[in-house]
Amino acid sequence: GTMAGWTKEYMPVPSTEPAYAKGEIEEGISEPSSPILQKPALGYRRITMMNSFAFAYSLILSTMGLVTLPIEVEMMYPENKGLMLGVMLGVAGISQLICPLVGFYSDRCTWSMGRRVPYMIGGSTLTLVGDLAMMWARNNGPSPGVYISALFVALLGLNITYSAFTALNADFVPQRQMGIASGVMAIMQLMGSCTGFALLTFVLEVQNSYLMYAGVLFLGVALTILGVVDLETPLDADQAPVTWAALAQCYTITPTTHGDFFWVFVVRLFYYLAVSIQAFLLYYLHDAIGVDSAKETLVTMVMALQLAGALVSVPAGTFSDKYGRKTILMAACGFVAVIYGVFMTFPPLPVVYAAGMCYGMANSALMTVEYALACDTLPDKSQTARDLGLWGVAAFLGGTFGPLIMGPVLHLAGSQEGTSEYSKTGYIALFLCGIAFILASGATLKLVRGST
Repeated sequence: GTMAGWTKEYMPVPSTEPAYAKGEIEEGISEPSSPILQKPALGYRRITMMNSFAFAYSLILSTMGLVTLPIEVEMMYPENKGLMLGVMLGVAGISQLICPLVGFYSDRCTWSMGRRVPYMIGGSTLTLVGDLAMMWARNNGPSPGVYISALFVALLGLNITYSAFTALNADFVPQRQMGIASGVMAIMQLMGSCTGFALLTFVLEVQNSYLMYAGVLFLGVALTILGVVDLETPLDADQAPVTWAALAQCYTITPTTHGDFFWVFVVRLFYYLAVSIQAFLLYYLHDAIGVDSAKETLVTMVMALQLAGALVSVPAGTFSDKYGRKTILMAACGFVAVIYGVFMTFPPLPVVYAAGMCYGMANSALMTVEYALACDTLPDKSQTARDLGLWGVAAFLGGTFGPLIMGPVLHLAGSQEGTSEYSKTGYIALFLCGIAFILASGATLKLVRGST
């Protein structure tokens, strides 16, 4: 029972021709040529509800990595906390590799609830199980083995949910509104991590974070499902059988297979390599700026720059809908390079704060417009979740290998006799790496031909 006019609206069309006609331009962005792909405009309330899960996802992921895990590791492994935190963050990273595969199965899901909702329900249930098992493991024993296994289950579930979620905007939002939708998604992410940091810093003890995660996850998933459940149209039951070749394709991306989308993948990879400097900001504040309470300073700074970013994301997205994506991305890349240059002068703390706020804004614009660009350049509209899963893997690779490159650079250039602090030379080398990566990201945008 679909409403009139909705019957064929979102059925993926096998695209033999390029998805966008060159001639039809509306508000500076070309619309899909096929009338079947013309989607009705969505209201702000619907776009906000649809993106609610981003709030929960970001709250859980950012506070887990920066607050919950470091504190829990210290309790469970007081002797080798650095090493074990690395192991746990590695487990977190590996769970992201499930995304293209889940996306592939979600794209061809024929359930009556539609393609995305079943995976969101299944994934979030798995997350709840893992989350409660983590709480049990820390309180009983503690049992580190159970804790790490439960962490893996929880994050696997979270990434399954995210894989289905991340395709929703591409499924239902018309291209002329994609920048706004990306902006709303970015606001949700920034407000999510801000709320999480505020709660864990000022309100809750870490042992209560697990119940907070469960509650926020339930709310976020429920609101998102309510926002899309009447837009979902089930696929026909006759899908081609799954082959090993098709599964291998989930992890294959080249200029030949994906066109422009491949270069958007590379842009994202360099961007995440550049921003993985964040992992060393705590040491930077302590060693180079001479801040005593570096941890408190970092938390307030992160919250300030996320709030600054939240102010920018919807305007940046709206601007990119009108004037094109690449202009704003290149400007933001240049801006980040300048900010890293400011950090290299080791200015007084207020200047570090101000530069941090500017960084938050540039970062937020990049996050927003990059997602819109990825949705614009998707090569095959019937493989949306699979390809956006691959795009997520670029962030995993950058975020994982960034610290593996930068850590040794900082160590080699900055180690000093008789102190655990790194020298300013070390931090200069670190920021030079960051500048090289962010400029490479901006330069790669030149290779994205098909989008403005």
